[in-house]
Amino acid sequence: MTIEQPSRSGEKQPKQLDIERVIHSGSSPPITEEVDDTSKEVRFQMVIPEQLCNLIDDARKLTKTSRRAWLLTAAQEKLEREGRL
Repeated sequence: MTIEQPSRSGEKQPKQLDIERVIHSGSSPPITEEVDDTSKEVRFQMVIPEQLCNLIDDARKLTKTSRRAWLLTAAQEKLEREGRL
């Protein structure tokens, strides 16, 4: 089944000026903010021994944080102690 456009015979064609007016009558374009690309995330998988995982789980239970958050905090603290951060 083919769909055909209705014929426009007898209709007045819009002038270019009218077309431009309609195009530019919309809302103004969104204001783009500069994006800081310095904080991109890197995703990877990590495998750790079960005994180490159990020690981490025991330590993080005191703070009620996720493994991810606990590991990030631990890594940050170690880098700060070493003066690398």
